[in-house]
Amino acid sequence: MYKWNILGNYDPKKEISVSVLENRGVKDIKEFLHTPSLNNSFADFPAQFVKSLSKAKEIITKEMKSKTPVLIYGDYDSDGINATAILYNFFKYEKGYENTHYFIPNRFEHSYGLSKEAIDESLKIFKKDEKVLFITVDVGITADEEISYIKDLGHSIILTDHHQKPENTPKADCLVWSDKVCGSVVSWVLSKFLGSKSKESIVNAAVATVTDLIPLKGFNRVVVKKGLEVINSEPPVWVIKLLEASGVEKNREITAYELGWAIGPRLNASGRLQSSEDSIRLLTQNDDKLLEKLAENLNSKNIERQEKTLEMYDMASGVDEKNLPKIIFSSDKKYHEGVIGLVSAKLTQRYYRPSVVISLDGGYGKGSVRSIPGINIIEVLRKFEDLFVDLGGHPMAGGFTIEEKNIPEMEKKVSRYIEKEFDEDVFVPVLNIDLKIPSEIINIKILDEIDKLKPFGMGNDQPILLSEGLGVVSCDIIGKDKTHLKLKLFDGDRYQKAVFFGGARFEKEFITGEKMDIVYTLNKNEYNGNTYVDLIVKDFRKV
Repeated sequence: MYKWNILGNYDPKKEISVSVLENRGVKDIKEFLHTPSLNNSFADFPAQFVKSLSKAKEIITKEMKSKTPVLIYGDYDSDGINATAILYNFFKYEKGYENTHYFIPNRFEHSYGLSKEAIDESLKIFKKDEKVLFITVDVGITADEEISYIKDLGHSIILTDHHQKPENTPKADCLVWSDKVCGSVVSWVLSKFLGSKSKESIVNAAVATVTDLIPLKGFNRVVVKKGLEVINSEPPVWVIKLLEASGVEKNREITAYELGWAIGPRLNASGRLQSSEDSIRLLTQNDDKLLEKLAENLNSKNIERQEKTLEMYDMASGVDEKNLPKIIFSSDKKYHEGVIGLVSAKLTQRYYRPSVVISLDGGYGKGSVRSIPGINIIEVLRKFEDLFVDLGGHPMAGGFTIEEKNIPEMEKKVSRYIEKEFDEDVFVPVLNIDLKIPSEIINIKILDEIDKLKPFGMGNDQPILLSEGLGVVSCDIIGKDKTHLKLKLFDGDRYQKAVFFGGARFEKEFITGEKMDIVYTLNKNEYNGNTYVDLIVKDFRKV
């Protein structure tokens, strides 16, 4: 259950969408509701960023005139794969530059990001003394030694990334960096600056923005909104095939939810379990039959990934709930390196604590970290950077390699720091309720008003509403696994249908005739040609 933070009350003189934005502190409501164009996308960035785009263009133009091979060097997660595809497709298909290649490390052979082993592997397709133009995407900002290694070999390198900068950045020929967007959006902006006219590449940028948990505010929200417009009007073939393979109903509106829970996990599954080759091929090939096969392969790998995640989660979730620590650690030789991040995310979601899950192998540990609002986990870990072999990430998530002998000391120091620096209030989940409204105003018109705020996601949540004093008429357990509740509520004037996903454990709380304050979102339910509005329950209190 949550601590409720009610941001405002319903004002019949205002549209609900406006009230929600005001309560969330949005300053330019008119701009938010009337999505701007992305035609001059690079103009939304600081002058230094635009200057770096110009320098990158200068280097690329020079190297292409010299017929230098271009190597897009990416990463094996959804952001890295999409970022790679954006620039590869631009050079290969739009520019017709045949000497364009990509390389994505294998997490089990090359570790994360730039490594000397991966660099050597990526250069095997070129002649021994042939100069190459490296363009990194979504990686490289902390790889000082590796960038120097590439330069010492006689190659040029443009580093594009969005991860947090270290104190001293690598000495690349050009650094194109922003921490306001994901790696794919940096790639997309660069491609546009280089002259890309692709309508489809915005889809890659949108998928990556959602899967990399970038807040859907400002420029990032516009990227996702524009990407969804393309998907729902002229979707790329790879999107169609992947949605079909994942079982998403045809002709339904695709939202940010499908990007994050249908497309993203399947692009990620390949690199988590083996290599990301199927994923990058899906985004860079054109043959329909091949794309269908690749999509089916990725769906199968995602099912395998789900099974491994549940298996590991069962092992990791044995936490003493009566004496919850402020940060959860779990390490084991049985943990699969490819899914530790997913297990960490599930632990954090369940216990509302930062969590660190480490797979052990050969004297080293590969760790994945997830955090909660109010704790910048990468900032915390960097206070003990000397204990790690490598370390990177964002305020809400991170990854690292560590010698197994250093794990106990790391756990001890990080635990002590968090215990000392963060008050108990940080570890109480807060439910921000956008508006308290009378339930009698709920109708399709209100839902359409709320839908003006789409796409919903990180940083732009679907509006959460509160209605007080609703009477319980009936309560039934539903679902294949009997974990959900179907409720019928009465407000004194009419009945409201509600669904409480995962709420079966609260069945005995909903006693017929008693009154409840209900916190919920609204959902459009179309059935037999009729449209209804359902309440999706998030929390409740007895009156």
